[in-house]
Amino acid sequence: MCLFIESICCVDGELQLLDLHQARVNRTFFTNFGLLAKPFKLTKIIKQIPTNGKYKCRVVYDQNHSDFEFEPYKTPKIESLQIIDGGSIDYRFKYEDRKALDQLYKYRDGRDDIIIVKDGLVTDSYYANLAFFDGEEWWTPEKPLLEGVQRQSLLDQGLLHKAIIKTKELHKYRRVSLINAMLGLDEIEVPIQAIMY
Repeated sequence: MCLFIESICCVDGELQLLDLHQARVNRTFFTNFGLLAKPFKLTKIIKQIPTNGKYKCRVVYDQNHSDFEFEPYKTPKIESLQIIDGGSIDYRFKYEDRKALDQLYKYRDGRDDIIIVKDGLVTDSYYANLAFFDGEEWWTPEKPLLEGVQRQSLLDQGLLHKAIIKTKELHKYRRVSLINAMLGLDEIEVPIQAIMY
């Protein structure tokens, strides 16, 4: 049985973007287990929430079981990115099995992270969605590998816009931000010049 995960940001006892995480759990259930499947409620399974500091709550689940754990979160240091051809990689759902992503990550050639490209189009990094700043607005790939909750929240707020982003057009942007459930729009930014081809 395939296992899925949700990584939820917890700040001072508050679970962040919980409605978007629940919506993704629901989609995962209905698509993978059938329309009659009954998704669990995150609010009912997550207990003993830490009250001080920033934590990652990792929920692992399948149709019949779920488990969770909290771990203190420290923002990683990302200063350079390597463009990697993702081939036919498929990560539409947040699978626990990340072997395909792990394989691509091995080719980062000493860089801190990767930018995965499919058919000449930018998708995601190893563990985050991407947002590109053109000097006025932030843009995110129209077709990411995984539609992240932070990305969706920023789109809903009008702070981020979808675009087809080609690798040959990256010079149009000034910097890229790595965003995911644990990282907001301004927490990790890399200059476009630090992207290696």
